[in-house]
Amino acid sequence: MLHGGLALLRATPANICGQIRRLCLSTRMPSSELQKSNWKEDVVYLYQFKRSVTVPTMSPFCIKVETFLRANDIKYEVMGSWTVRSKEGRVPFIELNGKQISDSQLILWHLIKHFKIDEGLSPEQQGMARAIDRFVEGSTYYAITYFRSIENAKNSVNPNVSGMSIPSLLIPCVAKRVAKNAQDRLNSEGMGRHSRETIIEILRRDVQALDQILGEKKFLLGSRPCTPDFTVFGHLGVGYYLPFRQPITDLLDDEFPRVRLLLERIKIHYWSDWKNWQS
Repeated sequence: MLHGGLALLRATPANICGQIRRLCLSTRMPSSELQKSNWKEDVVYLYQFKRSVTVPTMSPFCIKVETFLRANDIKYEVMGSWTVRSKEGRVPFIELNGKQISDSQLILWHLIKHFKIDEGLSPEQQGMARAIDRFVEGSTYYAITYFRSIENAKNSVNPNVSGMSIPSLLIPCVAKRVAKNAQDRLNSEGMGRHSRETIIEILRRDVQALDQILGEKKFLLGSRPCTPDFTVFGHLGVGYYLPFRQPITDLLDDEFPRVRLLLERIKIHYWSDWKNWQS
């Protein structure tokens, strides 16, 4: 312990940051083996990030999948981890009856087919559902990520928000790496090359489109929720329900209350334990 303490005192800030990045942001190498060897038939093992403090998980894709499971009364177990990844190096992923599936949209396709789920959509509604799902994950996601993971990186990695065990002294180091990774990702997708004002306008138009589709309906495509509702809940909810204000907070509170109420309906109906997972 003494030697470790002396080494820490002699360490430079750069060395400390390097060590904490490796500890907090490392992931296991993808494995070709199943994570769950003693699986039970028709039980979904959902591998996702550990529970956070103010939202179920910091990943909108994880919230999307778990809400779908709850809405369709599918038996599942959460396998929370900060480091485990699928064979393709992705999260979330599921294991079902000895088969592993990653990527949230592929997971939902597989679940719909395996459990013979009929969302009751007409061909036109199926096309609309696909369009909503893709524009939210191809545009809205990146706009929200900019404000959550770049502008608010320190807030997002704070243990009181994320649930990660990070000493307060080292939060700036972790936040810097999170922001850099997010900026690199957004730059490669194009969103990160826009000005802040442009990103806000893109986000506003995306939410406005959702509001126009929703109208006075209870859910996006009618009286019952379906896949795009869970996609919207995951992506908008993981921003809106964080305990610090962002443009998505202002947009839903001030301009598009119908979309905010959509989130509230889904939260109340499927997440009665919203504040209980840390107990």
